[in-house]
Formats: sequence, C-alpha cells, structure tokens
Amino acid sequence: MSVIRLSRCHQLDQAAREAALERLAAHLGDTLGASVAREARTIQFDGSGFSGTVTLDAERVVGEVVLGLIMRPLKGVITKEIEAGLDDYLAN
Repeated sequence: MSVIRLSRCHQLDQAAREAALERLAAHLGDTLGASVAREARTIQFDGSGFSGTVTLDAERVVGEVVLGLIMRPLKGVITKEIEAGLDDYLAN
C-alpha cells in the first residue's frame, strides 16, 4: 500500500473553510470521478485507484490518500499535484 500524507496550517475563517471543502468535494467528484461523502469538516472519497480523507479544522488541514496498485508509480506526481491544489485551496 502506498500512502500520501499531508498536513498544513492555514488561516482560513469559517466561511472560507466551508467554501474550500465544497470546492474540493466537487473537484473529487466531478473531475476525478470519486464518490464523496462529507461529514462536518471531513471529506471521505473513493475513486478508481485511490481513496482517502481530508479534514479541515480551524487551524490545520490534514489529508491522507491511499493509492492502489496501478497508481503507485505516480506517487511523486500525484503528491506534487495535491500540494499545488492545497496551495490554491488555502490561498482563498
């Protein structure tokens, strides 16, 4: 099993956190075809070759993505894309 774990601090207010979670859920579902479930400040997702969770609390975002066998060779590229996405989501 190959796992990507990321954690970052942020300074988003409640409205910005809510908007970021909504944007992320839409991206995961619409762009990546994942099934997405949201409960309060946590998103759980499951797609073809990947699954994971993202939790966005008042000070920190924590994410974990488990890559399937076919996605494992792309771990470095996927990690960079996730980091770039975090920069975008947390900038607002």
